[in-house]
Amino acid sequence: MDIRQIRRFVTVADLGSFNRAAQILAVSQPSLTRSIQMLEAELDARLFERGAHGAQLTAMGEELLPRARVILIERDRAMAALAALRGGGGAERIAIGTDAAFATQRLPRALARMAADDPGACFHVVEGGAAGLLQALREGRLSLVLGTRAPWLDLAGVQFEPLVEERASVMLRAGHPLLAQGSPDLAALSRACWIVPDQDSLVEGWSQMFIRHGLPVPPITLRTSSLTVIRHTLLAGDFVCLGDHSTYADALEDGALVALDAVNPAYTRPAGLFRRADTRLSARERALAALLRAN
Repeated sequence: MDIRQIRRFVTVADLGSFNRAAQILAVSQPSLTRSIQMLEAELDARLFERGAHGAQLTAMGEELLPRARVILIERDRAMAALAALRGGGGAERIAIGTDAAFATQRLPRALARMAADDPGACFHVVEGGAAGLLQALREGRLSLVLGTRAPWLDLAGVQFEPLVEERASVMLRAGHPLLAQGSPDLAALSRACWIVPDQDSLVEGWSQMFIRHGLPVPPITLRTSSLTVIRHTLLAGDFVCLGDHSTYADALEDGALVALDAVNPAYTRPAGLFRRADTRLSARERALAALLRAN
């Protein structure tokens, strides 16, 4: 099993067609077919079924595909890391996944320092929910993921290093009517207009906050994956949401937002660095991790 066979297998799987894959790879279709047949013979497994709807992966093909993607990505990462060590410039690209809290403060500071120390470094940053980012990490599409370690996360094949303890509170704008009589309790907040991040696990955690206290779960006024929309909507109207202090640190510091601990004890969870357990970080990835630990 060689890299060329693996790349050809992944291309056919992605396109669902030997003919289109041959065109993309700039090889003849008989040559492509022979490569796949040799791979199937070596693995003693039929990888594709060919029919009216093109080339469909078999169960064994489905099992191989994510592993084949990791092999290709790790090969490219290895080549880039070795080129960087040889002084080959900025060919290595560090792919990072981050949640909103890290995206607003700790990660930008680390990237700025890294760019100053190593002008040849290149980065690709994706912001999203932890579950999706960790899946991309397992598949090799990301090298590092920054986020909070929620109890419901699947950490199979992943190593977590805590960097900070995140504290979550109810966020609302200064001057919100709910603040007129002091600090509202959870019963009063259950009647508010709620903004909830568009992640099923977070929606479930938010719902349980009310259920555990014998309160009805309020309707969600706004459900969105956009931190920008959440922040500006909070500041513009009489809304509330559950958020980490670091995500809204600037608005809390200047008094535009107020944080309430509506449940006791306050909700905290560790936040830090996720990486694949079976992968060695490159020199540049290790340098970035060190900067993230330091700030």
